[in-house]
Amino acid sequence: MSSTSYALETQQIDKLTEQRLLSAAEQPVSVPASVASPGVNGVEVFGQSLFQGAFRDQPFTGFNPNYQITVGDKINLQLWGAYSFSASLPVDPQGNIFIPEVGPVHVAGVENGELNDFVLRRVKQVFKSNVNAYANLEASQPVKVFVTGNVQRPGLYNGYSSDSVLYYLDSAGGIDPESGSYIDIQVLRQGKLLQRVNLYQFLVTGQMPALQLRNGDSVVVGARHGYVTLEGDVQQSAKIEFLGETTSLSEMLLVAKPKPQANYARITQIIDDRQEASYLPIEQAMQTELHAGAHVELVSDSDINTISIRVKGEVEGPAAYVLPYGATLADLIDRIHYRDNANPFAIQLYRKSVAEQQKIALERSLDALEMEALTRQPVTSSDKASLKDSAAMIQKFISKARKAQPRGQVVLANNDRAGEMLLEDGDELVVPLRASTVSVVGEVVFPTSLVFDEEHTLDDYIEMAGGFSNSADTDELIILHLDGTISRIKERKFNNRLTGTLRAGDEIMVMPKIQAGELQVTKDVTEILYRIAVGTAAVLSF
Repeated sequence: MSSTSYALETQQIDKLTEQRLLSAAEQPVSVPASVASPGVNGVEVFGQSLFQGAFRDQPFTGFNPNYQITVGDKINLQLWGAYSFSASLPVDPQGNIFIPEVGPVHVAGVENGELNDFVLRRVKQVFKSNVNAYANLEASQPVKVFVTGNVQRPGLYNGYSSDSVLYYLDSAGGIDPESGSYIDIQVLRQGKLLQRVNLYQFLVTGQMPALQLRNGDSVVVGARHGYVTLEGDVQQSAKIEFLGETTSLSEMLLVAKPKPQANYARITQIIDDRQEASYLPIEQAMQTELHAGAHVELVSDSDINTISIRVKGEVEGPAAYVLPYGATLADLIDRIHYRDNANPFAIQLYRKSVAEQQKIALERSLDALEMEALTRQPVTSSDKASLKDSAAMIQKFISKARKAQPRGQVVLANNDRAGEMLLEDGDELVVPLRASTVSVVGEVVFPTSLVFDEEHTLDDYIEMAGGFSNSADTDELIILHLDGTISRIKERKFNNRLTGTLRAGDEIMVMPKIQAGELQVTKDVTEILYRIAVGTAAVLSF
C-alpha cells in the first residue's frame, strides 16, 4: 500500500472510527504531569487557535431556517389588503403573538423557515380573502448563559438564543489550553444534560449541533482527556485529544492529516512506567496502540537511516531501540542494562528475514517429500495397498508440517565476531533469565521441566519424564541450547554425565520414530523433523 493512500480526506472518514474519536465520554483519562503542558516543543493542543475573538465579535443574527421560535423572540408582521397592520410583536410567555382581529397565534416551536406560511394560514382563517400577511423573525430572544469549567473566564454571558456554543465559549476567553477538553463539553438545562458538544467534529467536518440556548443554561467544559502529540510530515502539528485509555495512529490522522510523502512513523511512549521507542512503516504504525502522552513523528524516509530493534527479557529500559542504519549488535548491547537475574551469555537474536528463509527451505523439503511420496510406483500388487497407506500418512504429516512457523533465530554462540554483525530493522533481541531447569519435550510420557542437576544423565531426565513413549526414537536425542546451538547425543552416551554439554535452560528433545516403507522417505522425513525442531523449538509427531 502506498503512502499516498493515507492522505485521508474528510469524506472518507470511517463512520465507526469517527464516532469513537468524536463521541463524548463520562470519565477523563489522566495524563502524566510530565506531558500535561501544551507548550512543550512549541506544539499546540488541536483547536487551541479556535478562540481568538472571532465568534464573540460576530453574534449570529442571520436567517436560520431551522431555528425554532421561542419565548422572547420578536416577530415582524405586516398585513395588507382589506385590512392593514404593521408591528413588531413579541412572543409572550405562553408562546403566542397577538394579532388584532385574529387573536393569539401560538408560534413557539415553529421553525423559522415555516413561520410566514404558518402565520398566513392563521390569518386566512379569519380573513377569507383580500388580506395578505408577511411575517419574519426580527430578533432572537436575548439570553444569559453560564459558561464554566475549564475556560479562561468563567461567568454569565449575554447573547441570543440563536447564538452557537462557540459564541459563549469565545466570550469566556475560550477553553483553557492548560486543562480544558475540546471533546467533552456539556450543555446543561436546569441541571440536566441537554447536549454534548465535541469541537473536533466542528474543526474536522464543520458540523455543529443545532442547539438553541435559553436563559440560565450552562456550558461546562470538562477536564482534558489523554492526548497524543503528532509532528513531522502532517498538515498541522498538534496535541490531539482522544477518549479511552488508548487510541491508534489511524484515528489521530483523521484529525491531523498526513502529508502525501509520509511513509514512516517514529513513535515514543511510556507503557507501564517504561519508555518504548519504535520506527515503523506507516502501514504498520497505523494500528499501533498509542497511550496517553505518546509522541509520534511522521517522516518521509526515502533513504532509510534508522532501524528499530525490540528488546525483551531480563533488561531494564526501553522495549524498543531506534538505532542508526548500520548499527551492530555490539552497539545495541552497549545500551542495554541487564537485570540481576539475566543470562547475558545466552542472548537470543530473532530475525524476520532468517525466519522467511527457514520457511522457504522447509516448504521446498516438503514439496520434494510430497513429490516422492506421490510418484512412487508399486513393484508388486501387495505393494499397492502399502504405498497408498504410506502416502496418506505422509500427506497428513506434510499438512501438519506446513503450519510450522520458524522463529528465525540467529546463532550467536561460538563466534568471537558476533558483535560486529549488522542489525536489521525489526530484529528482536531476547535476554533470557538465568535458568535453573531443563525441559524434556517430544516423545516422552510426561513432557515437563525439571530442576537442573549436573549429576543427572540423559537417562535420569528421561526417566523423570515418565520414560520414552512407544513412538520415540531411542537411538538419538537432540539438546537445543538457549543460544540456538544444538547437540546430537547417541544412545551410548545417554547414561553419561554431560558436563558442559547439558546446561540449565536446555531442552532435551525426543524425536519420533519414523516408520516409512522406503529408506529415502525415512531420510527426508527425518531431515524435516530435525529442521522443524531446531527452527521452532518444538517436536512434531509423525
